[in-house]
Amino acid sequence: MKKLIILAVFFLSSNINAAELWTVEELKTKIDQSGETLVLLDVRTKEEFDSGQIRNSINIPHELLLSNMDLVSEYSNEQLIVYCRSGKRAGLVIEALEKNGFSNIVDIEGDILAWSQSNFPLVVKKVN
Repeated sequence: MKKLIILAVFFLSSNINAAELWTVEELKTKIDQSGETLVLLDVRTKEEFDSGQIRNSINIPHELLLSNMDLVSEYSNEQLIVYCRSGKRAGLVIEALEKNGFSNIVDIEGDILAWSQSNFPLVVKKVN
């Protein structure tokens, strides 16, 4: 019984800062219908970002962000929606954000791959 209680306390405490998980459909609805400004943080490389991103996203590559969390300090009191290509880099960034006091974080299930597979629009940077 004591082990069960310890496991329950550990499980509950480990999820206190857990990011909210949205599907790409939920994100698309928020983008289309929400009057609030969404902070979309794309943590892929600049090249990946330029090849197609979700409208109004900001790009800070995960390696740069992990070495300098001050890059997103202005968003510490806002809902921060984090995505990458498939989820690995976004997961690393979300973990670091939580350790640095960010509490209003959204993780996108399937990330940009799921967005693309749903045929939702991507903004592509035009090359001159």
